[in-house]
Amino acid sequence: MNKPIYVNGIHSISPQASFNNLFFDSTVELIPRKYFQIIAPKYRDYIPAKQLRRMAKQMKLGLIGAQKAIEDANSNSIDAIIVGTGNGNISDTQKFLNSIIDNKERMLIPTSFVQSTNNIVAGSIALMLKNKQYNTTYTHHGAAFEISLIDAIMLFAEDKAKTILVGGIDEITEETFEHKSQGDLWTKEALNPFAIKENNYIQGAIMGESSSFFILSSQRTEHSYAQLLDVKVIHTSFESLDEILLDFLLQNNISRSQINLLIAGFNGVESYDKPQQKFLQNHFKNTPIAFYKHYVGEHPSASAFGFWMANQILSSKKIDENIWYTKQSIKLNDIEYVLLFQQAYLSEKDFALILLKKA
Repeated sequence: MNKPIYVNGIHSISPQASFNNLFFDSTVELIPRKYFQIIAPKYRDYIPAKQLRRMAKQMKLGLIGAQKAIEDANSNSIDAIIVGTGNGNISDTQKFLNSIIDNKERMLIPTSFVQSTNNIVAGSIALMLKNKQYNTTYTHHGAAFEISLIDAIMLFAEDKAKTILVGGIDEITEETFEHKSQGDLWTKEALNPFAIKENNYIQGAIMGESSSFFILSSQRTEHSYAQLLDVKVIHTSFESLDEILLDFLLQNNISRSQINLLIAGFNGVESYDKPQQKFLQNHFKNTPIAFYKHYVGEHPSASAFGFWMANQILSSKKIDENIWYTKQSIKLNDIEYVLLFQQAYLSEKDFALILLKKA
């Protein structure tokens, strides 16, 4: 990557008190739970009541998240809107499918069908902003957000945009929980999410949801959170991963020892966490490791919350002590390079890397 890209605005709606970017200043929820649900903002403060009636939760979260990120960046124009999601607007998809059964395929209301498409959030943001620029949505099991970032990087490289809104969003419903928890891959009972520390594993991942949006720009401001250096999505084995990771760092003129902080996507499941833990501790022996899914649960775009957290760390004077996966003493001012390391849940060969630098 040749052209610098800066993160000038951030916002996350999550199961924690992250609204208005106050996560590190607020009390973290420690209560046991079956799955993570977002702390809902006051929707009426941001969306007119007439529109609010017909909107699904994911649309509300996307519209508010976009507004708040734009407000945080104090940006007047958006050249592109890119959203990553794993499951899309699943609540309206379920409503429509249930109505087919309940109404015996007759007299179906089209609203839920129209809003069930995965690109409804990006499209609704464009309508809200009256934006007719580049608009796209990426749907992927575990790397939708990273692919959205890669698309943004390419637009900057081709001089097709100066300011881009990028988001990662997924929701959970009671029906989703009931379906998925029938198997062994997801937890069935309420657990304390902060129990998923090192070597304290749980049987299945705790499901969750979040909505995180960012303003990326080719211009640095005095309020820039971080510089986005590079993003890579990889399909490989752990045996070949180190060579690819090392090449990724070298392409950005960075050595392994320069990484001051690793942020990993551990979710507490032993078969998922242990290989990652072994790999990271073997190849980054002296690098502190933080994690984030004990705040928001496991879902396809959870890494967008990790990205939000990384930007907070690179610009904030506070760090919540619960972020640490390995206990390390590190001064905030010493953190210059952060590497986000993500492996897709339910996949042994899909990885994603995001490299950030202090702005």
